[in-house]
Amino acid sequence: MTSVLVFARAGGMMRKRGAVWLGLILGLWCFVGSGWALAGTAFHVEQLQVAPEMNRVKINAQVQITKEDLLQEILDQGQTLIWVVKAEWREPEPFSFITGLGTHAQKEARWQIHYYPLTNQYALKNAAGTMRLFNHWQDVVSVLKQIHDFELPLQQGAARGRVALRVYVDIQALPVPLRLRALLDHWKLESPWTVSALLSN
Repeated sequence: MTSVLVFARAGGMMRKRGAVWLGLILGLWCFVGSGWALAGTAFHVEQLQVAPEMNRVKINAQVQITKEDLLQEILDQGQTLIWVVKAEWREPEPFSFITGLGTHAQKEARWQIHYYPLTNQYALKNAAGTMRLFNHWQDVVSVLKQIHDFELPLQQGAARGRVALRVYVDIQALPVPLRLRALLDHWKLESPWTVSALLSN
């Protein structure tokens, strides 16, 4: 009889502990879920315009930046940001809803953004090493908001397709502490893909 009572009490304690753990997990899930929902992405590509020319497509677009104060804060801490513009040519194929399938051309361009406190200037440097200096952060933001004549080379035979465009800050290029903070604080320094109408090259 005593052993039965012991097992009954043990089972009751295990059920209570299980309920506590379940409550903690659900609470954490709700907290994280609400954080993602409230954070939102930092960038949005708008007014996407594409013009097919022979074996390439010229792309123009506007970028809405909603977290420019956060970017400036990171720069003022002495960190370099990597700004990335990425374009893809997606051909209509069966199962094209699967990521990567039907993507026959892509191009990525990177710029380094750095702040020099001694001269109180911001620098924007492209992959070729060409650097532009700006006296005000808002001047840098104005440049980042404009995507002008971005060229996406196409393979021969890419007759019909759509252009997909996105921008993001390369979080992997940041130091580990900032990467963790970006994850925990849901910085989401990226834009979703913006896709054009179906084009004929």
